[in-house]
Amino acid sequence: MFRYQDGFFVNDHGKVLDIQGSVDTENRNLQMVTKTGKINQQWDLIYADQYPEEPKKGELNKDFGLYV
Repeated sequence: MFRYQDGFFVNDHGKVLDIQGSVDTENRNLQMVTKTGKINQQWDLIYADQYPEEPKKGELNKDFGLYV
């Protein structure tokens, strides 16, 4: 059905998984569209058993440079 290729989920027809409206907010629909290469089509595949623990209150979130 899908393959993960260079950060994109691609189907058999060459369409990629995309966030509808190109907005990173909660409860957005996903759709299959022509690849543009924009950030709303790029995904990081992380296995659940390898996911690092979320920072706790008061700890530095290194991804964003802010304290929780």
